[in-house]
Amino acid sequence: MGALRAWLLGIVLTAFAGGLARQLTPQGREQAMVRLVGGLLLTLAILQPLSRMEWQGPALEAASFRAQSGEQADLYRKNQTESLRAIIEEKTGAYIWDKANRLGLDCTVSVTAAAGESGIPLPDTVTIWGGYSEALAVCIEEEVGIPAEKQFWLEEKAWTETKES
Repeated sequence: MGALRAWLLGIVLTAFAGGLARQLTPQGREQAMVRLVGGLLLTLAILQPLSRMEWQGPALEAASFRAQSGEQADLYRKNQTESLRAIIEEKTGAYIWDKANRLGLDCTVSVTAAAGESGIPLPDTVTIWGGYSEALAVCIEEEVGIPAEKQFWLEEKAWTETKES
């Protein structure tokens, strides 16, 4: 209760000093200036407890919550995009491998996706370990949308080794 009493006493003394200064000042601009200064000092005396307040309440907790939820949303979007990219790479690779298998080709396929204009991952490049096939290359370009310059064909060579006795 001592802090409340000191605050109220400060307000009363500030109001009293302002009123006394106004009475002692001659009429005109000087009295208007004293009235303005007295009003400002009274306002400061009234608002003085706000300077000692601990500003860790619901408002700061809400701001912290908003910041954390924003970070969580960004992390969720990033994880979602990465998961979608992995699925697109896997499914597109399986689709190309299936087309190659139907053409009678024995190969291994690896697809890499990159973010498109809208930020959604799209098939970007394909690496194929196996013999080159014009039919498969055309299929990849027309059906999957990966142009010929982003198709990498790595032909495997059979190694034979002879041992000397």
